[in-house]
Amino acid sequence: MTDTIKVAVIGAGVMGKNHLKTYKNLPNVELVGVYDIFPEAAENAAEMFGIKAFSSMEEVAKSVNAVSVVTTSTTHADVGEFFLNHGIHCLIEKPLATTEDECMRLINAAKKNNVTLLVGHIERFNPAVEQMGKILSDTSKIRSLTAQRMSAASGRITDVDVAMDLMIHDVEVIQSLVKSPVVNVQACSVKTADKPEGKDYISALLEFANGATANLTASRITQARVRTLTVTTDTNYIDMDFINQSINVHSQGRMPYVNQESIPDWMNYGLKGSVEQLFIPTNQPLSAELSHFTACIRGEATPRITGENALNALRVIWEVQRKLGFFKEKQETGLKLVA
Repeated sequence: MTDTIKVAVIGAGVMGKNHLKTYKNLPNVELVGVYDIFPEAAENAAEMFGIKAFSSMEEVAKSVNAVSVVTTSTTHADVGEFFLNHGIHCLIEKPLATTEDECMRLINAAKKNNVTLLVGHIERFNPAVEQMGKILSDTSKIRSLTAQRMSAASGRITDVDVAMDLMIHDVEVIQSLVKSPVVNVQACSVKTADKPEGKDYISALLEFANGATANLTASRITQARVRTLTVTTDTNYIDMDFINQSINVHSQGRMPYVNQESIPDWMNYGLKGSVEQLFIPTNQPLSAELSHFTACIRGEATPRITGENALNALRVIWEVQRKLGFFKEKQETGLKLVA
């Protein structure tokens, strides 16, 4: 394909505008236009960025090589499938879709038409997450992880519960680090007078086939913005802050006057240790994500988050929701826990 990639953004909301702004500054990318089901929203965004406001998805498909699908979750399958079947490369914001069947439609359409499907799990492009992956790619054995993702109430996301809104970020990151199937899920929620459904504060415990466990908490009723992940391995304790893009590695020390061979592994955590604060060059994850998308289109990279990766994260979230009774009827499809 040509060196310059022609791209449009589908959806002119807050995140859609973030995509527009970021594409505008990427090299070898021509931001052609924007489409939204509300013409006024598209026109306002088009005027803001000096681009075209498309009147239909058919018009978009005739004008570009690639799109970002930044619409409501329930529309991802129909919008994404339309463009994939027209040979258009797609970055679809998380969650990929709302059911297993919808996800498979998108995965199969991308394969059938030989086009890129990248799912927008933006935290995978956080430089701290990238560094964490490098640390854990050594011989360290992961024993447990704890993730906290909490915020105050916001009107931006109202169509999904906090598991689908926030927890899914950490589920997908943790799955990429542990690299083992989830075999068991437990969950509980906090019910308040104004939030009796318990859909705005959820905790979950995941067990993996390799013996690792993960504790996750997601909240939209906490008066602070928290985004952290800690990992306990057989040799280190690592704490990471998504917001500050920082990592501290707490390592086991060795006391020279102790016979190390006489100390069982489980006692190593009591030994004197050291803390190393890693230097991590910061970046804007969305810019890294969209740059990766264009590299995939050019054949210079393979998608970091495939449709299959995104579906596996969704299966865990669906199981959390099922355990909390969020499904009115028992659903079998999509609740399988697989690698």
